[in-house]
Amino acid sequence: MSYRSNNDLSCPICRDIFRDPVVLSCSHSFCKACLRNWWNEKRIQECPVCKRTSSRSDPTCNLVLKKLCDSHIKVQAQNTERQIKEQFQRLCQFLQEEEENRIALLKKEEQQRSQEITEKIKALSREIDSLSDTISATENELRAGDVSFLQNYKIATIRAERRPLLDAPQLVPGALIDVAKHLGNLTFNICNNMKKLFSYSPVILDPNTESEQKLPDNPERFDYCRIVLASEGFNSGTHSWDVEVGESEDWFVGVAAESVQRKGKRPSCLWRIGCFNSNYIARSLSDPSTALTLKTKPKKVRVHLDWYRGILSFFDLDTNTHIHTFTHTFTEKLFPYFNTFGFH
Repeated sequence: MSYRSNNDLSCPICRDIFRDPVVLSCSHSFCKACLRNWWNEKRIQECPVCKRTSSRSDPTCNLVLKKLCDSHIKVQAQNTERQIKEQFQRLCQFLQEEEENRIALLKKEEQQRSQEITEKIKALSREIDSLSDTISATENELRAGDVSFLQNYKIATIRAERRPLLDAPQLVPGALIDVAKHLGNLTFNICNNMKKLFSYSPVILDPNTESEQKLPDNPERFDYCRIVLASEGFNSGTHSWDVEVGESEDWFVGVAAESVQRKGKRPSCLWRIGCFNSNYIARSLSDPSTALTLKTKPKKVRVHLDWYRGILSFFDLDTNTHIHTFTHTFTEKLFPYFNTFGFH
């Protein structure tokens, strides 16, 4: 589904996707509740966009627009569901392969141990047969008479010494299945292997805040620059995340408060550092920018937030050097902030 612009499905009043849209005679559409509240507040039935007076107190429902909005939400839900299923399919396939590999290793060890025991049983059987032969020979000599046995006593003694009594069978080390090797830390080892399956990303971006997203406008979304926030914010504790900026010369990273201004080009409640036109700067709230002097061009930046202590620090990961630190008494939830180009 495509739209003429990002605002086609957004109410001009609430700037969110239309809910029960109605259309005025001037062809402008609004959420039914938004228009009603607007008229009650202004005490005049006029179009909030073109200011044309409406003769109808109960505008007509815009069925076409309503179907478009419903269809858009349905498509978005279907795409999200598909991606969820794909992720779980990858997980299931990985776990199935892990199970098959580990069972195969167990079967291999089982065959090795069984073969070793079989060889030991054969060796023991040969010893028993040899001892039986010695006993039979001695009995035959006894039957021949005392004189014959005494005459051959020395030979019988040597034969017996060559066939000593066997000790009671005992298991040698390594004869049993190494259960600890197969079950010890099984879950931990699988989780470690699972990390190789996915690219580790502690910060999940929220597409509803992305300014470049081809979706209807909404209250969470920034309408300037290329800004996006993380989906999870922090209002306690200590947190760190790494950002790869590479060779880019237009980027900003930091944190944004939950109440950050998302419309217009004068954002507040932001703490960030970055590079703009090859110049490195730091800026907090609405204060003027502070120039940063860096010896090397950072390609990977670590952002470290200590919410309770009110400290936000930035480090160059490649050189392990400190870049800048903000200090502030934080009072609300902070979200990782990313900006790749534009006005700051």
